[in-house]
Formats: sequence, C-alpha cells, structure tokens
Amino acid sequence: MRIRVTTRADLFEQRKQQHIERGYRIEDEQPTPVNGLCWFSAVQELPDSDPIGELVAQALERQQLLGE
Repeated sequence: MRIRVTTRADLFEQRKQQHIERGYRIEDEQPTPVNGLCWFSAVQELPDSDPIGELVAQALERQQLLGE
C-alpha cells in the first residue's frame, strides 16, 4: 500500500520517523517546503498470506488425515 503524506515543514522529519517506525518504507520525498508544506511517499508491504485460505487448507488436510 502506498500513501502520500503531506505535513507542515516543521513536522516533516518527525512524521517521516513515525511512518518508518510503523513499518513503512520511504520511497520519495519533497523536503523543501512549498507554501509551508512538505511531502513524502511511504510504502507498506502487505503480506501475501490469506488467513481464511490457510484455515480452509488446514481443515482440508485434517479431513484427509482423518479419512473423512
């Protein structure tokens, strides 16, 4: 998931650090203020796992093991 965060220039580094701590990767940024605002693009990789699909697969495996 990609988001673009626009923030006041005085909060730019703090907001960037907050997103890094939350697991986002910073890809692009505009640290020079334009009309007092800066921005950066942050990307968070979503897991490929499908929890429902995994539960279904486990249930099917149990059925096969039990011979049902």
